[in-house]
Amino acid sequence: MSRKTKQNPKLSKLIAEFEDSVQSLSPDLWVEKSYHKLISHYEEQGWPERSLQVVDIALKQYKYRIEFYITKVRLLMSLSRYEEALEIVNQAYHLSPYDVEIPLLKAKVLTIQGYEEEALLIIDELKLIFQKTDLQEILLMEAFINESMKDFEKMFYTLKEALTINPNNSKALQQIWVSVEFSKKYEESVELHTEIIDKNPYSYLAWYNLGHAHSCLGEYDKAMEALEYSFLINNKFEQGYMDCAELALQMGAYEKAFQCYSEANEMFGPDTELVAFMAECLIKLNRYKEAKNILQKTISQDPFNDEVFYYLGECYLKEENWEFALKYFLEALEIDEYREEYHAGAAKAYENLSNLRKAEIHYNKAARCGQEQSQYWAMYIKFLLQQNNLTKAEKVLLRADKYSVGADLCYCKIALQLLSGDRSGAIVGLEEVLQDDAAGSDLLFELIPSLKEDQEIRGMIRYFAV
Repeated sequence: MSRKTKQNPKLSKLIAEFEDSVQSLSPDLWVEKSYHKLISHYEEQGWPERSLQVVDIALKQYKYRIEFYITKVRLLMSLSRYEEALEIVNQAYHLSPYDVEIPLLKAKVLTIQGYEEEALLIIDELKLIFQKTDLQEILLMEAFINESMKDFEKMFYTLKEALTINPNNSKALQQIWVSVEFSKKYEESVELHTEIIDKNPYSYLAWYNLGHAHSCLGEYDKAMEALEYSFLINNKFEQGYMDCAELALQMGAYEKAFQCYSEANEMFGPDTELVAFMAECLIKLNRYKEAKNILQKTISQDPFNDEVFYYLGECYLKEENWEFALKYFLEALEIDEYREEYHAGAAKAYENLSNLRKAEIHYNKAARCGQEQSQYWAMYIKFLLQQNNLTKAEKVLLRADKYSVGADLCYCKIALQLLSGDRSGAIVGLEEVLQDDAAGSDLLFELIPSLKEDQEIRGMIRYFAV
């Protein structure tokens, strides 16, 4: 049973009095604190229009309280009433021209409206007037404008300046990764965050950003270490756990990934999504029994989680229990019929059960649902070639070329060329794809097993694999 939060009796009385006064069209007067309480209450309830009504009444009584003007601007912006917000912010500026928050609000409203250049003029003026303590907020707003203009390089240097003033500025640390990601300033990000960590080794956000920068540079061990530090310093930092686990999965460090997901589940769970990730790691580790145990427990808690059924299907597929695998893949599809991996799983199960008609149906659906992912088209083509249906495989490849690109589709094309007698064209194509992705050449032997005896092709693959 859910518990209802008990409301403060004084607040309840205040709300009742306000509602009565509004209905009678003769609003009572309250102390400033009461207005703030009412505004917060209605905002928490998701009634910004009512909050706005409270502000308007408050401003009749407290005409010169700048806080109410600021609140009104914020509420109008939440309602996308930007022209009104701009009008109010201009009124506030005349009342308090030396309050940095007012021109910053104006810059924000202008930016949202698309007047970034005008907003930047305000920022330039503010930089000449205000001291270092205010400069941080000014720079954060400038970064917001830079982001709106998609000038991510300028955004990076703006936030770098803010962090030079205060290396512990959490807002700047939270925003700067966006600029790094789009400007690709990974080396500079490593340098910046290393300097911050030297000053404050307990800055979990700096460690987090450092980890991502190392990852983008392909320095995965350093990235893993940095991401791990982020949640060791702050064990409530969920994103640190998740990103560390994701990187571990990419690196093939499945035990590490499982550990991160497990810790996150203990800290923030129970969470069925995290359980699904844990199961994925266990499947990679060939620990199918453990995976099935945690997934079966989760079904009782969340019987409509399609991913749980999918991973159960994967467990049974790995164990070659085709009937049970199919059962769970179909359960997953009952919940979400548009997931390509679910159709692919069902197709594999049907194929191993010798129900080739239904297998083809699901291979086709997998390719259509995941049409931008070449692997599902390749699966479908491989199945058709195993059925000696060269004509249909060629048609599927033509469809695939409209939606997706990938080395696996290149290998499919080469296989089809070889099977149709165009060996010279196949050899030219093979040489091209081997230069880009020699590691994927095993697919060619899956498509045409007899090629294992083809000395010319094996020799080409060995040459490019070195």
